[in-house]
Amino acid sequence: MKQALLFVGILFMSATLYVGGMILLGIITKYKPAPIELVAPEQPKSSIKNPKQLTDSCFTFLIWNLGYGGLGKEVDFFYDGGKMVTSPKEHVLKNNEGIKNFIAANSNIDFIMLQEVDKKSKRSWKIDQVEQIAKILTEHNSAFTPNYDVMYLPFPFTNPIGKVFGGLQTLSKYTPVESKRIALPGITDFPRKLFYLERCLIMQRYTLANSKDLIVINTHFEAYDDGSVKKAQMALTKKILEEEYSKGNYVVLGGDWNIAPPSFSVHTWEKEHEDDPLYLKNNDPNYVAGWNYNYDSTIATNRKNKFTFDKNKTFTTVIDYYFTSPNIMVEQVNGFDLGFDFSDHQPVAMKIKLLP
Repeated sequence: MKQALLFVGILFMSATLYVGGMILLGIITKYKPAPIELVAPEQPKSSIKNPKQLTDSCFTFLIWNLGYGGLGKEVDFFYDGGKMVTSPKEHVLKNNEGIKNFIAANSNIDFIMLQEVDKKSKRSWKIDQVEQIAKILTEHNSAFTPNYDVMYLPFPFTNPIGKVFGGLQTLSKYTPVESKRIALPGITDFPRKLFYLERCLIMQRYTLANSKDLIVINTHFEAYDDGSVKKAQMALTKKILEEEYSKGNYVVLGGDWNIAPPSFSVHTWEKEHEDDPLYLKNNDPNYVAGWNYNYDSTIATNRKNKFTFDKNKTFTTVIDYYFTSPNIMVEQVNGFDLGFDFSDHQPVAMKIKLLP
């Protein structure tokens, strides 16, 4: 009896020390970015110099959440109710190769805005995706800023995710006159906030020949909350959008909203019942008066990760799209159906024309 009690006591003490140690580590190493930080874009590797003034009026865009190369079609992710924590290395290598090939095939696009791009994480086998993509787009500037920087993520306890360092990457054929990271409001519940994302925007300013600016904003809004954090993030973003437009500037916001656009039916491709509130909400149709949501309603951009992808069973929806100011005419928006081979998201392209 005494031996059993001793064993239980040792287990309890060990667990207490482990949990306490992890919380202390999280407090000491917590990533604490300033509200606004400058981001220095890396210059293109080619000899072609990117112009600082944009003389054209038509531009192309691409958005894509890469799922850090670890969320291809073979994954059933534990955070969505599946089992897998870290994808096998061969899967990540396959996904990265597919991502790089797609980006190389679309290297003519002016602005490429990526989310969930890792630099050095256990979950992506420490592959520097930011550098690999920058090497492919030799005529683009590359700006990266982290939104997930955790020295050691101890969850799940039986198979910890470990180190995570990833974020947003924007690549462009033009040189921004300003590039900055803008922090978004985040979750506040303890101790989860110690090991969670510090979400943000990458906002870049480009000078036009008419003395106005083109503002390009890359975003990845909150996913795993009751909606209140996302509302706070979108409220801050709204102030930025309205301020820039009031100056006569042109504004393009694009990325992973983690919520469907207002007029899109979330049941469009519902092949089995889905009751996850994350997937059953729509965005605010009156978010900014007169502005436009731009998306391809015929191509799903995100899949549910509870099971491996099956086109006949998996719940899919649209949560990746653009938001543009009234002085921009959108000429085309098209999604790409890649069968979710390389990520749990699919890319979306857009072509715009700036109005006089």
